[in-house]
Amino acid sequence: MTRLTCRSLAALLLAAAPHVPLAAQGVGTGGIVHLAEERRMAGNWRRVLMIGAHPDDENTELLTILAKEQGIETAYLSLTRGEGGQNLIGNELGVGLGVVRSEELLAARSFDGGHQFFGRAFDFGFSKTMAEAFEFWPRDSLVKDAVRIIRRFRPQVVISVWSGTPADGHGHHQAAGNVALEAYRAAGDPNRFPELMREEGLAPYTVAKFYRSYYFTPPPGPLLVLNGGAVDPVTGLSYHQIAVRSRDQHRSQNQGNLEEPGPSQVRLGLVEKAATVTGPDDSVFAGVPREAPAANDLHRDAVRLIEAGVVLDATTSDDEVVPGQVLPVTLTVWNSGHDTVRARVGTRLRAAFTAGSSDCPTEAVAVAPGALFRCIARVIVASPGQFTAPYYLQAPRIDAMYHWIGDPSLWGEPFAPPALLADFTIQTQSGVSVHAEREVQGRFRDQILGEVRRRVAVVPRVAVELSPERLVWPRGTVRHSFRVALEHLSRDTTDVTVSLQLPPGWKSGPAQPRHFVREGEHATVDFAVTAPAALAPGEYQISAFVVRGTDTLRTGIQRIRYPHISDRNILTTPTTTVVVADVKFPALSAIGYVRGGGDLVPEALINSGLPVKLLTGEALERGSLDGFKVIVIGARAYEADESLRRAHPRLMRWLNAGGTLVVQIQQGIYFTGGYQPRPFTLGSPQDRVTDEHAKVTFVAPTNPLLNSPNRITAADFDGWIQERGLDFAHSWDAGWQPILEMHDAGDQPREGGLLITRVGRGTAIYTGLSFVRQLPAAVPGAWRLFANLLAAGQRPAAP
Repeated sequence: MTRLTCRSLAALLLAAAPHVPLAAQGVGTGGIVHLAEERRMAGNWRRVLMIGAHPDDENTELLTILAKEQGIETAYLSLTRGEGGQNLIGNELGVGLGVVRSEELLAARSFDGGHQFFGRAFDFGFSKTMAEAFEFWPRDSLVKDAVRIIRRFRPQVVISVWSGTPADGHGHHQAAGNVALEAYRAAGDPNRFPELMREEGLAPYTVAKFYRSYYFTPPPGPLLVLNGGAVDPVTGLSYHQIAVRSRDQHRSQNQGNLEEPGPSQVRLGLVEKAATVTGPDDSVFAGVPREAPAANDLHRDAVRLIEAGVVLDATTSDDEVVPGQVLPVTLTVWNSGHDTVRARVGTRLRAAFTAGSSDCPTEAVAVAPGALFRCIARVIVASPGQFTAPYYLQAPRIDAMYHWIGDPSLWGEPFAPPALLADFTIQTQSGVSVHAEREVQGRFRDQILGEVRRRVAVVPRVAVELSPERLVWPRGTVRHSFRVALEHLSRDTTDVTVSLQLPPGWKSGPAQPRHFVREGEHATVDFAVTAPAALAPGEYQISAFVVRGTDTLRTGIQRIRYPHISDRNILTTPTTTVVVADVKFPALSAIGYVRGGGDLVPEALINSGLPVKLLTGEALERGSLDGFKVIVIGARAYEADESLRRAHPRLMRWLNAGGTLVVQIQQGIYFTGGYQPRPFTLGSPQDRVTDEHAKVTFVAPTNPLLNSPNRITAADFDGWIQERGLDFAHSWDAGWQPILEMHDAGDQPREGGLLITRVGRGTAIYTGLSFVRQLPAAVPGAWRLFANLLAAGQRPAAP
């Protein structure tokens, strides 16, 4: 049997609840529920691998049935981490969203019982064809990633979520179906990817059967049908209900659903099988030769610990630690059973830590029934520090593929194993020895929440952030303020000086000293930066750094913190990209903005000097709107913000009285709830233009939206990222005036990306253009066009 991932090992700590984030959990045996689940998996020899393109592609009901009803070791391989999607719960996009969705997949697997793997493909956004997907992702690289996981996990059965045909819709889905079948065929061929054996020790492995899961599309003929409506005797829920809880973890993608009781079916179609598989296909493993269970069965070991009543724990008093810090680790063995056990304890350290002094005995100690054994092993954070971050972000991407470096055994895993682990060997009364590992966790008392635990991470002594990250600098601007934010993460005192590194000819104030005395202390330093006169358009780099003695610190931290997933840190570089461009802004005293999902547009506008005020809750529902000439609604804000829906009637009154309302990309409830100022519809599937280079034609070239205060030309659509837009209007009331036309190659013309209309004395605009991506990325042409949208109420709108 394959080794379990680090997350699977950590899951043995959890109590009876299917998923408890580290933020709030204690330890125990897990009781009869955990015991039953581990017994179900103990002695298993069967393994199934499911393959799809994205987080949320997986058939969670099928995974649940296989793992929790049939006791099969299951796993899901997602070729991407979902970086190109939208975010309905926070502001992370791109790499940050990929971390969120990776953790959401791990949370989902903790409910349905599967493991999780990933490929190297970076989700570059929606694609309409498989051909386009393979322009970004080398096909052979994707196949190699899937073969790597097959040879490591060694499943007898591979299940593809997708068919590899246009019926799959999304080009990524088509590519995943195509890759899954090819990987199934290639995994056992010694002539395919021989370097996997030579460099990673992964021998060719022949999969017995290849199925297709008919979850999204209707089946073509007779199928193997599994009963998801059956009730799991351990939890008392149907496998369908458990699967819904698994899918609910994809919260960034708005995947919550009702846990409906009653009948439910999962359908599989056999596509290919090995010559060794004979007989009828009346079950997933019908005809598959039996294998011997692995000797190192972690499920069996978990059963033995639970039956012995032994609870293991490893904690420390700090979670974010800095180079040179001495960290006391408390190792605990609690024998709640009826027989004496013998325990040997210690720590297992990776490169980020070295061993210090220890009070723990080197030999096994007897722990009597009811007794609690504790000792303290001290570890030292290595210096210079190896800061904790996802392994797949250690090297820059190569186009739309992550570049993995370091330990090949990690490649394809969700994250690297914890750098700080505790080792336990427990010998029971009967003489059986059980080896177990526990992740060392920071453990704290919160007066409201109670016990709180967090993952231990190595961080810089002082985290440095420079804002804004990207900035549009209109030509003619002489000076702009930049802020360096500092966070002190050490428990002792620190003295630093803060400076900026500027392009030639640029100037700022002198270095500024700061003194820190406690952990968690924050400070900011503002620098007024002056640019040379007659600055040419283009990109310029400004960086911040902190000097402490002979050390220079240039690292920041982006924390991923949500209650349904475990915490993660992303390392950042304190650098600002200044984009100098010919942009004219309208003279406005106040712009209201309702933030949408994954929406950093308001910060981008504020950073460029626009008078933006965020409207939320009380301000939106009961505050005066009279001071705003323009209100902008963020992408999918009608889904993300209940107060916006409640405030809609007063927003329409404000619009009729003469306001300018700019509504960006919306879905679902915006249309079903009738929130449009004039009717228009979405297509099914939605109209979108995925090619960021698609030609743009001006349908209404004389309309002020294309002429004032910036004269828009074809050049303003150069340099766009990921896409032109999505959720375009498909059909609309005659009062709406379309402004632009664009379409992907082979598609029909799309004119619904930018519409304008008069409503009473006001002006309403709907746009499916992806300003939510272009403005934070400082794309000059998008800024020029958006500035014109803000100015729409300053002149007569088109009829």
